[in-house]
Amino acid sequence: MQDLDAALAEIRGGASGGVVASIDRFRLDGSAARFHLKFGSHRPMLIAIVGGTGTGKSTLVNRLVGADVTATSFRRTFTAGAVAIAKSADAIPNHWLGLDPVIPNLQELPARGTPELLVVVPHPSPLTERVSLIDTPDLDGDQPLHHAQADRVFRWSQAILFLVTPEKYQMTELVPYYRMAARYQLPALFVMNKAEQQIVVDDYARIIEQFFGDKSRRIFAIPRDGSSYETPGASNVDALREALAQTDAPSGELRHRGLIARSADLMDRLRDQILAPLRQHRSEVDRLVASLRSLETPSAAVDVNPLTRQLQRRLQQRSVLYLIGPGRILDRVRQVPMFLARLPQTTWDLLRHGESRNASDDLLSKNWDRSGPNFNAALVDQFAIVQSRIDDLLRSTPVVESWMKEDAERLAASRIDPAAAGKIADDQIADLKNWLESRWNATPRDTAILKKLLSIVPGGEKLTKWSEAAPYLLTIIVATHHAFFGHVDLLVLGGYSLATWLTERLSNEVAARTRLTNQRISNEFAKLAHEQIEKMCEWLQSHAPATRTLDQLEEKADRISESLCDS
Repeated sequence: MQDLDAALAEIRGGASGGVVASIDRFRLDGSAARFHLKFGSHRPMLIAIVGGTGTGKSTLVNRLVGADVTATSFRRTFTAGAVAIAKSADAIPNHWLGLDPVIPNLQELPARGTPELLVVVPHPSPLTERVSLIDTPDLDGDQPLHHAQADRVFRWSQAILFLVTPEKYQMTELVPYYRMAARYQLPALFVMNKAEQQIVVDDYARIIEQFFGDKSRRIFAIPRDGSSYETPGASNVDALREALAQTDAPSGELRHRGLIARSADLMDRLRDQILAPLRQHRSEVDRLVASLRSLETPSAAVDVNPLTRQLQRRLQQRSVLYLIGPGRILDRVRQVPMFLARLPQTTWDLLRHGESRNASDDLLSKNWDRSGPNFNAALVDQFAIVQSRIDDLLRSTPVVESWMKEDAERLAASRIDPAAAGKIADDQIADLKNWLESRWNATPRDTAILKKLLSIVPGGEKLTKWSEAAPYLLTIIVATHHAFFGHVDLLVLGGYSLATWLTERLSNEVAARTRLTNQRISNEFAKLAHEQIEKMCEWLQSHAPATRTLDQLEEKADRISESLCDS
């Protein structure tokens, strides 16, 4: 049993909600079972007085010991915690009820009791030499905490005094305690307080007979103040006091049967209230973890082409061979009139006035690096969508939704700040911009080669000037003045393969760098999403013990059950 208790204490941190309460209650009741197994007879019997609201439990205790030791009031649900009246403080076993005793001073008497505390009032008397009386809160009060305190006392006590009134003797809250007292072989006494008619007392005896099967069992009766009802001598307060003093714990076969029944009930509760819910939680966690991991490697729908597109446009405007490709020169020659009609304004300025504005600069945005899309916000939004999908999966199960409320602080700590996704974009875009800026004002290799060749042919200086001012002109001049610029014409027409190779080389470099940046962003985003998913999986895993741990718990419970059957 102690090994089982240690195992439950270990998995308690991985449980939540109602299962935690069930584990705490099981461990406390398991401690009560071990107390009954080991407790000797050298101390006075521990007798609990249990009953409903207004039955007069505290008043009866004071009357039995002949002193005001426990507080009474006309108010209902007045006693808040267990109050033990014993001959001395050491008459109560150490850590009884799982609590350390508190001894009030004289100014604090009569004691009212405090939840989660055991108040011990030392009071030597002939009765406390034989038994210790435990005053309890109400079993049917409107405060669940009071009921829990009374239930704890019932399970730790060696005998029970059930106290009812004519108005309360049929209360349903007492029925399970009658059954447990009979099943655990606990000595029980039955008292009807505020009695006014013998017929009611006899009817209470009939109810008790249904559970304990003893027609000769005495029902003690205490008349209501001012009532004409007289209690038979064998059932009055003096007789009750004498019966309490003679109460002994069961021994031999009866005690053995009671311990087996108590332990068997504990094992059943372990399976029904702890293991079964934990296995269900484990199943839900495994299902959700699988669903979360199915979200792995989400693609970041970010394309940095808007940035590199400007670079390609810039290079195209500065590169002669961007306008040259296989078959394009002959097409231009055949379509000169139409081509001239579509010339840009800068070309007309050059033809008519001999001057040209810097077309390249006019066609570019002066703040090109700041006018691109907001990739930071795009990635932040997409990461928020990933987190939203995770939340939707978690909230699809009611038990996990309750964990989210109970463990909100750890859940928040498991969430990655979406700004981390935005930083991915910032870092990669910064690298891309550095690469773009390093090439922005560089002269493309093909243009440099042509300039070098043009410098050695007749008329090359003028042609170089025109090509620098408006690269579109070179094709037109070659197409319309090939006789004058014959050497250039032959140079261009004969350089198809070289032009194509240089053009593709230049274009592919920009495209490759764009793809690389997109891939890096996608990979970093996937890593961040993976990290977020793993953090949420860890949070989920912490709320349900592993299947192996649950199997070991069930094996321990089975061994205990088998030992009970063998004994």
